[in-house]
Amino acid sequence: MPKITPKADKKPGRSTDRVTMKAKTRDAKLDEGMLTYEWWKTKDPGLRAKQILSSYAYLQKNQQYRIKQASIFNRVLFGKPLMNYAINSKLLDTSNQLPIDRPAMNVTYSCVDTLTSRISQNRPQPIFLTENGNSKERTLAKQMNQFIVGEFFRCKAYEIAVDNLKDALAFGDGFVKIVEKNKKVQLERRLTTQLWCDKNDAYNQKPQTLYEGDLMNRDQARGMWPDAYKRIDNAVKAYIDGSSESSETISDQIIVVEAWHRRSSEDSDDGMHVIVCSDGELYCDEEWDKDDFPFVQLPYDKNSVGFYSRGLVEILLGTQIEINKMLITASQSINLMGTPRIFIDEMSKVLETAFNNNIGTIIKIRNMASNAPILKDGTSGLTEDWYAHLERLVQYAYQQSGISAMSATSQKPMGLNSGESIRAFDALQSDRFAAFAKRYENYFIDLAYKIIDLASDIAEREGSYTTVFPTSDGTREVELPKAKELLRDTNVIQCFDQSSLPRDPAGRYAQLSEMLAAGEIDVSEFRSLIGFPDLKESDKLANALRDRIKTILDRIVDEGTYTEPDPFILDPTGLAATLTVQYINLYSEVKIPEDHLNKLRMFFQAIQDLIQQATPPPPQQAPGQPPAPQAPQTNQPPQQ
Repeated sequence: MPKITPKADKKPGRSTDRVTMKAKTRDAKLDEGMLTYEWWKTKDPGLRAKQILSSYAYLQKNQQYRIKQASIFNRVLFGKPLMNYAINSKLLDTSNQLPIDRPAMNVTYSCVDTLTSRISQNRPQPIFLTENGNSKERTLAKQMNQFIVGEFFRCKAYEIAVDNLKDALAFGDGFVKIVEKNKKVQLERRLTTQLWCDKNDAYNQKPQTLYEGDLMNRDQARGMWPDAYKRIDNAVKAYIDGSSESSETISDQIIVVEAWHRRSSEDSDDGMHVIVCSDGELYCDEEWDKDDFPFVQLPYDKNSVGFYSRGLVEILLGTQIEINKMLITASQSINLMGTPRIFIDEMSKVLETAFNNNIGTIIKIRNMASNAPILKDGTSGLTEDWYAHLERLVQYAYQQSGISAMSATSQKPMGLNSGESIRAFDALQSDRFAAFAKRYENYFIDLAYKIIDLASDIAEREGSYTTVFPTSDGTREVELPKAKELLRDTNVIQCFDQSSLPRDPAGRYAQLSEMLAAGEIDVSEFRSLIGFPDLKESDKLANALRDRIKTILDRIVDEGTYTEPDPFILDPTGLAATLTVQYINLYSEVKIPEDHLNKLRMFFQAIQDLIQQATPPPPQQAPGQPPAPQAPQTNQPPQQ
């Protein structure tokens, strides 16, 4: 864990001795863990900072096993210990190293990498849905959906989610912290070893108090809390762990502990958020009214009790260790017994100088008897049962993770050639991870709520909050709507994948072609959904009319802004009239303002007038001939 080691100086906190944070007790006979610090009830900032540091130090000491386990899991996965916040990197590095020339078989890494690649292909998008909402609520929901997409794009939520996904598989939990920087929402990855809570407090998986420890450059801390620059200057220098190697650095860092206490109820005022360093308090929010901490947790396998979860590496640890032991045995057996040996009869006439280190050397001898004086031996001593047991262990590891060996090696079963069968096989594989995939979706739902909550606080303080919304034409700024009006019981937020179509171009094209042939979509929708980069410009031109009509109709519904149609809005398929009728039918039941609905009807009538003007007059009939039958009128306005 971070240790505090001040420099040699006469100033306070500048001695050469290594300092470790310890809890101060009122009774020397009592252990530091016997005391209960309710720092959120303390009014003295100095005493409150000491109590937070003492509580944080005690949790580190009491839960050292978490650091050791995380370092073991990281070593199994990546071949090196978890250096960040290791209790003592020297002690954690004493485990036996596998031979360098061993036949490597890291099944754990194969399972983690395959599952990360498979789950991260989904890009869940939180969407606000209204239950019997009116037009105003639907408009707010639409604006909020654009805002969420923009914030995910700006904060790189999906890129950070991949790191959290791998952390969940490796350590059990992936954490992302929602913070404010430069008056904007930012997302920062956090390791599970940076967050601490009491085991008894977190027995039901919802702790009331949470601590976060982190190392921060001293200059960065001065920029974040300029009013506390004296405390930051006096704060002792801290290192990653207690080893001598960790002090060999040119960085000037201090330890910063952030503590949260959730309010006991909606009517209580005991919620608090405090940030401290070794010299005192840096920030204090005595009106912390949030019902949760500013973290989103992605668990792999939730334990029955406790705040922390179990990861895939922990599940596969015993199997991987057994595989490693067999690999060590194989390496030693092959090196000792697998080397070709030649046994020579003492009575043979072969000269010793004829033997060398060359492979395949031919040695000529005379008068070779039937009982050959030269015997060759190159067996390794490994039986077929040994190889069968190793194969069983590998297959069992894949079964534990739910990943087939074919998926790990990007192979498909024999005879699986059609696109439909491949999609069915892919869906069957995904069913094994349905529970974890659902937790992955809930991760984005929680992330959306907390981003909106923090953005609303910033907008209330600064007056407004804007984000960047990506569109097909580039990006545009979107302002945060009145989120507090939207976060009500009549509105719910759900997660949907950005696309239910296959992700590979061949599968996407095949499914859309089937939908086009069945009449489920038209050609313009086909071009819009196909999304091939090399066809982007031609698709943009082909869908320009549809996009223009929908933009005009959306302005009428949302703002009441009417745009008179022109002849260029007409096409042989009658797309403008069809879309207008669909909008009228859709918004007639959602209580939009009556003048907006009347403008939709006006727009439809104007289209009909343009169609009438563009229709050529009927040909003149010759005298004495009956009139030609009239074609039935289409796209008539709905009866009032």
